[in-house]
Amino acid sequence: MWTSLRRLGALLFTTLLLTATASAGDRLIASEPVYDITHFDVLPVTSPFDSEQIAYAALFKYRDASKSDPGFKSFRVVNWLLAPNHSQIIDVWRSLDAFEAHLAQPHSVDFRFAVQVQPPPTPPGFNCCIGSPIDDRQYSLVKSFNTPWTSNALPSGVGLDNSALFVVTYIDFLVGGDPGKGQDDLVRYGSVSSRTPGQLSYTVLQQLDRPTHFASLGVWEHLSELHGLAVWRGDYKLRYY
Repeated sequence: MWTSLRRLGALLFTTLLLTATASAGDRLIASEPVYDITHFDVLPVTSPFDSEQIAYAALFKYRDASKSDPGFKSFRVVNWLLAPNHSQIIDVWRSLDAFEAHLAQPHSVDFRFAVQVQPPPTPPGFNCCIGSPIDDRQYSLVKSFNTPWTSNALPSGVGLDNSALFVVTYIDFLVGGDPGKGQDDLVRYGSVSSRTPGQLSYTVLQQLDRPTHFASLGVWEHLSELHGLAVWRGDYKLRYY
């Protein structure tokens, strides 16, 4: 495995599908933090160039430069256990204005060009380095349990043996249910999870432009401790990928 991938934390990627009606979300308060979650899919190819080497070098350069941007709070990169060329970039900003100012920084623009267009494009039409468009979505904080996601106290070691297990879950509420109850269930699940052994951090988020879409960020000491929470304390089941 490419050695630089060892710099990334461990990620278990999960998804939930729940039932709810669409509803308008409250507007983000200017002083509230923004959680930006980006799916980063790198082509696992080494010819005519090594896509992973180029892409992750650009990503780490971008991460380091972003730390000096006004309003910066946290920047984590975790890779999927089952497909280490797939990563989640999770950066947190003091406010929406700070996040938008960050996007306009030269290093933010340079990063996107570096991983999407790598001259010369040979063979014809082939560019480095990602296998799908960069998919980033912004969220507001609903509830946080245990150590905050942005805290430096969370493990930041290399690899599953030296770090923690980071779990990113996406939850979509569909037509036919109660979105308020669904959010309450998410918070209740976070509360229950936070009291179990090995649970370090649990965060519930709501997508800014799609208020029926949520995400959760969980940090666990070990995978075995997560298996004990494979079902909801309610009517919903959790499915692992």
